[in-house]
Amino acid sequence: MRDVSGVYQNARTRVVRLSAVMSGLFVLLSIPVLIFILAYNYRQNAAAINATLNDVVTKTKQVGIEDAENLINPVAATLRLIAAAAAENPEQFRNETSRDMLYQALTSAPQVDAAFVSFEDGFHRVVTRMDDDRRRSDPNIPVSANWHSSYIDAFAGQPRRLRHRTFYDTWPHVVGAYDVETIEDIRTLAGYQAAKATRSLIVEGPWPNPDTGYPVITLRYPIINDETFIGCASANITLDVLSRFLTTHRASSHSTTIIADPTKGTIIAYPDPKKTVRRESNRLELTTLDTIADDNVREANRLHSQNNSDDFLFSSPQNGEEISASFTRIPGNFGQPWEIIILTPTDDFVGTLKRTNRQMIVLIAALTGIELVLIYFFARRLSRPIENISRELRSVEDLTFSHATRPSSKIKEIRELQTALSLFETSLRSFSCFVPLDVVRELIKTGTPLTLGVEPRFMTVLFADLQDFSSLAEQMTPNDLLAQLSVYFETVSQAIAEEHGTVDKFIGDGVMAFWGAPARRDDHVLRACCGALRSARRMQQLNADWRAQGRPLLRLRIGLHCAEVLVGNVGSSERLSYTVMGDGVNVAARLEGINKTFGTTICISDSVVEAVGSDIVAKPITKVQVKGRKHEFMIYELLGIRTSDDPELAPPEGFEKLAEMT
Repeated sequence: MRDVSGVYQNARTRVVRLSAVMSGLFVLLSIPVLIFILAYNYRQNAAAINATLNDVVTKTKQVGIEDAENLINPVAATLRLIAAAAAENPEQFRNETSRDMLYQALTSAPQVDAAFVSFEDGFHRVVTRMDDDRRRSDPNIPVSANWHSSYIDAFAGQPRRLRHRTFYDTWPHVVGAYDVETIEDIRTLAGYQAAKATRSLIVEGPWPNPDTGYPVITLRYPIINDETFIGCASANITLDVLSRFLTTHRASSHSTTIIADPTKGTIIAYPDPKKTVRRESNRLELTTLDTIADDNVREANRLHSQNNSDDFLFSSPQNGEEISASFTRIPGNFGQPWEIIILTPTDDFVGTLKRTNRQMIVLIAALTGIELVLIYFFARRLSRPIENISRELRSVEDLTFSHATRPSSKIKEIRELQTALSLFETSLRSFSCFVPLDVVRELIKTGTPLTLGVEPRFMTVLFADLQDFSSLAEQMTPNDLLAQLSVYFETVSQAIAEEHGTVDKFIGDGVMAFWGAPARRDDHVLRACCGALRSARRMQQLNADWRAQGRPLLRLRIGLHCAEVLVGNVGSSERLSYTVMGDGVNVAARLEGINKTFGTTICISDSVVEAVGSDIVAKPITKVQVKGRKHEFMIYELLGIRTSDDPELAPPEGFEKLAEMT
């Protein structure tokens, strides 16, 4: 027994499932190779695609520079023509016919928002587009107006002058006009003075247009008559048009192209024009590279200033994706230090490769999973009989035997192991029928061999017997007697087992049991009282059934006593018995016999009442002196458990008076 248990315990600590071993070996042998191939393929493809990314970004920068120049140069060329016409005939722009020329300049390119000429004497003429923002800015503007022209008179000794405004739905159909006073003096603007000083094209801005709320840049070209500066031909370019232009010209679908002035941090053009203006203290302000509501732009600008590098990669603070940043100065710059900034997510180029790799990983994982399932399935088919044997061996510890028919394995070694287990289980089941189950369990768990020896322990001992069994045995056939005795023994044994008692032996029609060994229990006395009550109440129910069937009745008598006794293995080296001995055992046996004298069912000693008197209901009987003892002691009839709701344990009605007697 010890060898079998030891082998089982050692096997349990080292055992690994066969299905897990086979699956693990497959993973260790195949997955690293697949991962290496996948990583190598990704690295080689990524290098080629990154080279493509650099080429595309370079081309995008060049296209962006060319597009920015193409966006401004045609407007500059138109201003040169207007300046030339104004230089040749300045008076032409002081009458209404000149507005047609400005209208042609305005409509020559969609990015032109306003075209105007300004002279040194303060005269100013302008033609502008009308949109919803401008119409909302002044309630006097007709709602159907799509075009607007106006002029401001030359200075006549005072700064306040009139601005004469005319509105058109379709050019030149007038839908409204009004005059408004103004003190505006175009000559005081920095761009006007710069054009006067340099006598060349000046690009000014950006600055928020007070009418629309959106940023614009202003192009100014000097009007020179006989080498004398007499004014400027100017045009406003809206950055929303430039922004839309940048949106359609980018390196990839998620790329962002920006034109900015790095010296001031000013954003010239951005794909979303709404982000380029913000309202601060009821005043429109342009956002900068440091303040724009775009985390990627702010981070790229910070790294560009910090590292002084024009081309670099960084992680997006928004989602962690890799971004390629490129800063390039625009040649010529129209007199301004502008540069083009391109931010491109590398996933726009290597994303397809990454997705392909992810799909390959998923595919490999799926195929690996299918292979693992198949391997696991076949391994389980192989290992299931072994696991069943292992499971049944584990059940040996608590003696819970399986009675199911086991399928026989087709593998020779496993079939032999199943046969050996069946034989071992049958032998152990037979052994446990002759030895208390707790003793067998302790033996299996500890692996300690059975040896002679006892120890003193405070325990509770029960003796049960049947009244007038000898007379009853003479009246019944052996088969009928055996049938009823078997039910009786089963009923009493089950009641004792439910209260964690140990059935020691059957003595004829008697049953000997005890509580407190092999396992120690602090509540063994109360448990013994419960076991005795359950036995008696169940026998009452059995007798009621037997009476209805016309069978003889078996009347149970029980004696219960707790005391210091000797418990352990007694006998010879060839044959042992786990039992209890001592005066306490004799007293329990005598108490069982006393029931006959007083007509009681469960007779208990005063030691039981002293141990659990507050928990039980017991009727005092008398003081007795049992055979083998010199001193008298009080005996009681056990009637129930005081606070129990269990019908098998509850005391009878009127037990309060009996309790007072105790």
